[in-house]
Amino acid sequence: MDLLYTTHRKGNANTFSFTDTQQNFEFICNTSPCNILAFTTTNELTEPSPIQGWGFHIYVVDLNAPWFPYHVTSNKYPISVLEWDVLGRFLLVGDRNGHVQIFIQKDNLLSEWKPAYSVKFPGENIIAAAFFHNGRKLNLQMDKKDQYLYLEKFQKVKFAASVRQFGGVPVDGVLVVSATGMLGAFVIPPESNSNIQKLVEPMKLAPMTESLAVTRNFYTTADICYGKNGSFRIAVGNGDSKFTNSSMIQCFRVTIKKTEESLEIKSTVLPSFFLAKGMGKDLKDLRVANVKWVFNEEADSLIVSSNHTGGGCFVEQWELNEESTPIHKLFQNNKNEPFKTLVWASKNHYMYNSKVIKVTTTKLNFLSNSFIYLAMSDNSIHCLQRESFKRLTCTNVVSIRDPNDHSSKQIRLGIKIGAIDVTNLGHLFVTLDTFGQLYVYRCNFMCQDQLGTPALIVQTVNLLEYCLVTGLDSLDILLTLKTQILENVLERLTENFHKQPPSVQQYYYVNFLTMKIALYRLSISGQQKAHDLSNLLILHSILIAFKSLLRPSDLTSHDKGPAENLAMVLSESVPDVDKVLLNVEAKEFTMERPTLQSLQQLIQWVADLALNILAKLPESRSFMSNKSQGYDISKDLIALNSIRELLVMIRIWGLLNPQCLPVFSRSADNLDILGTLFRLLTKLSLNPNEPDDLLLDECCLLPNQVLIPQLQYVPSRTMIASPLLPHVTLPVMCDYGIENESLKFCPEVPIVEGGLSNDNVIDSVMYLQLGRRPPSLRRCTRCGSCSSVVSVAKTAAMKAWEQRWFDKCRCNGFWRLEIA
Repeated sequence: MDLLYTTHRKGNANTFSFTDTQQNFEFICNTSPCNILAFTTTNELTEPSPIQGWGFHIYVVDLNAPWFPYHVTSNKYPISVLEWDVLGRFLLVGDRNGHVQIFIQKDNLLSEWKPAYSVKFPGENIIAAAFFHNGRKLNLQMDKKDQYLYLEKFQKVKFAASVRQFGGVPVDGVLVVSATGMLGAFVIPPESNSNIQKLVEPMKLAPMTESLAVTRNFYTTADICYGKNGSFRIAVGNGDSKFTNSSMIQCFRVTIKKTEESLEIKSTVLPSFFLAKGMGKDLKDLRVANVKWVFNEEADSLIVSSNHTGGGCFVEQWELNEESTPIHKLFQNNKNEPFKTLVWASKNHYMYNSKVIKVTTTKLNFLSNSFIYLAMSDNSIHCLQRESFKRLTCTNVVSIRDPNDHSSKQIRLGIKIGAIDVTNLGHLFVTLDTFGQLYVYRCNFMCQDQLGTPALIVQTVNLLEYCLVTGLDSLDILLTLKTQILENVLERLTENFHKQPPSVQQYYYVNFLTMKIALYRLSISGQQKAHDLSNLLILHSILIAFKSLLRPSDLTSHDKGPAENLAMVLSESVPDVDKVLLNVEAKEFTMERPTLQSLQQLIQWVADLALNILAKLPESRSFMSNKSQGYDISKDLIALNSIRELLVMIRIWGLLNPQCLPVFSRSADNLDILGTLFRLLTKLSLNPNEPDDLLLDECCLLPNQVLIPQLQYVPSRTMIASPLLPHVTLPVMCDYGIENESLKFCPEVPIVEGGLSNDNVIDSVMYLQLGRRPPSLRRCTRCGSCSSVVSVAKTAAMKAWEQRWFDKCRCNGFWRLEIA
């Protein structure tokens, strides 16, 4: 476990130490499935800031760009709960006064947040919360990890949704537990994202409440996990020295049913236990500090951490086992079978001479190695193997700074660990200190001694494919991936994907392209391949968008639509585009003139891509280039045929509305550029790997006939997943509000997209010039591409195109607001 980077804040007069707030504030951090970290702090992190001085603040930060923290809210009361939903769309915030709010991104910007829903439990201290489970669970079958078929490798686990409504549809909602033993539940209305964005004030929801036990008791810690039958399992403990039962752990099963009017909550007592019955029975005055289920979807293993008066801690793993209990024969139903009951039994334990502060575990239960992380009061972090409780590593959180930087010496005094968390895939470990500063570690425990071996490659590819299938963000895998095996991982990932059935390939095609782009961007030599794949992704999106606009002229024909008929005609490889038009039904490609006019910038991009592919063909087929490995769009038969299909559509639409045609700077007015492009691409599609010399000669003459426009490239970008990361000294020192210049990567290719082209910013979604310095734009936190905040789409076709990238960038990164 090595320290990857730290993010610090500049010291100022508004810095408050942990001792100033330790009685009123609990530090929390939680990582979403999208690798967005939400955390609490008592100090403002940005300057200038809309908030002033001390308070209970919540920030979010992308782990790939940790120098940009985004303020979510500032609360009047201390924050006690911070939870993400399974999609990373909702952020739940609960405080010690019983106020629960759910925040969403405003206008789908990571830098802007707004409260969408609000629920109040007056006077209650919320100590645990969980969103309803949707019943979807996918696991990697470890006995089939060497298989290449996704359907065999990844199997759905039988798991019931927490709450269902009519038809068995899962319900979105939240369950909370308070310090007084109160259960509260409420349903999140199934509103669309557009309707939620229109809310000016948060929608107030009506909760239902119930007692956790028969009588209300006081608890200091609680944790919630999901049962396979749709119920919740709740473990609670009371570590307050004022109470006599401070070593008792109670467990409950909670079920929630939705009726026509409200929710019904039912709590049932499960077997409980005392710490004095475990391995720590010889220790005096054990006080429960934390209870934590090992996995949030398994209710048979529990970790209890406790502190004792000697100043040390005792961490113990308890498992729920089925044991035979002797009873009198008069009470036996079947004399041949013994009476069995469920009993908690202590399995492993770990001791240390400092008090434990926080406990967290890896979140996926199918990993071959699962770990438990402990944060101690002496600022040490301990990593234990879950099965044996063997300590794998121990490190100390120290505020490391540049020796020449003396501006933050006052911050280093009194630093304590505030909270810890681990990413969903378990490859990154995050520590938050009491000043709101971050320490991110790489966890290299899995196959760390098998560098370059097939076992490590197979394991990495399996996790990447799991992200591809489930939609989880793969950033933490990318940051721990060894550059020595990058090419092998890409090769195996591509081979496995092409072995899938056609329907599976079609379903995951966009996710597959996005993942390959992210992998190629990790290497300095892979930037051109990443650019070609990015162009393929845009080309695929444009083709799908254009095909969706086509309508069959004969409604009685259900076998083939216009797109299928066009693909069949092009399979004959006719080089003349006008002869192709004779074999297609023109009525099927008829559209309104305003719609065609609105598509002009996308049509122009397709023509520019075709020109660039053909103009660079002689150079790419040189002797030196043939030695290069990886993706090349000029060798992709699917991409070439997609461009040919689009050129035929453009030819037909140009007859209907000449204003939608692409604009060329040609040497002679009578040159038919579209016809030439179609003819050359048809020849290239016959043998894309070894084009003949005549075709190469014609491509060499192409720049003399028409001006080759410069395609849009990804701009210079500064991020943790930079190609320069293997070449910088770790840990990377970052400051809030200041990008780290050592990770700024400038591609050798010309910078256009999302950057400056003739001093003009180019919109990466609409492909329009936004001017030299637009007053505001949205920029991707992962690839650096930018787009206009204001929608310019006028027709339904372009509005649909714009909605494709409204939520996220095409690289699957989040948008953030950037003001000049």
